[in-house]
Amino acid sequence: MNKVIRCKNTNNIKIMVLLILQVFLGIAPVLLLISFVFFRMYETKELAIVIIGLIFLCNTAYMILARKYNILNSGRRGEKALYKAVKRLTGNNIVFVNLPVRYKRGRSEVDMLIISHKGVIVIEVKNHSGTISGSWKSEKWTQTKFYRGGKQTSNEMDNPIKQMRRQRDIIKSILNAAGEDIWVDTVLYFSNANVRLKLNLRENDYVCLGTKELLQYLENYDRGEVISMSQMEKYAAILNEARGNV
Repeated sequence: MNKVIRCKNTNNIKIMVLLILQVFLGIAPVLLLISFVFFRMYETKELAIVIIGLIFLCNTAYMILARKYNILNSGRRGEKALYKAVKRLTGNNIVFVNLPVRYKRGRSEVDMLIISHKGVIVIEVKNHSGTISGSWKSEKWTQTKFYRGGKQTSNEMDNPIKQMRRQRDIIKSILNAAGEDIWVDTVLYFSNANVRLKLNLRENDYVCLGTKELLQYLENYDRGEVISMSQMEKYAAILNEARGNV
């Protein structure tokens, strides 16, 4: 049976705050427009300019916050898909969800970390759709979406391979500082079914597209070592203590 340690997800608070702000900014222009007409503010030129400016600012702020909300909420859906998939993983594993880690100046939040009898694995989930293109060595990857009528949009995203490498290095540094030397692997999981990958990766850059591929990777993962349950719990205790200091 898997032991799951769920850590606080700071994005949940951000999502709630963004949702509340969107509601406020969605209502504010309507209230301003009603006041503009009811109190005949249009009769005073300076006041009319101020009210129109406020309505414009509210609409602009709403669009900016809506974009941030959609990005964070998409990430949360990906994390839920990852958790749902790993719940089906067989064996006795220790699973950290949203694990905050820090070592010296390095800080990050790991979507999921699995400690099994076969090793330690860091999983980064992305819920992006469209076509994702990039190289293992580039700083940015490109997300391209195609729409009806030939329209397309492109956005940049941080290279998740490099992001996972940093997370792996932090995890290893924490364990090494506690006197434990163990290899840590990383795997990138794309949870959205509407994604196409055009990636230039190295042989040891593991990327899984969909739940089936991820479970196959995890079930077949084997570095030729066997970690005892007591050693697994020791690793977990070290990381659990370390997250309390973040």
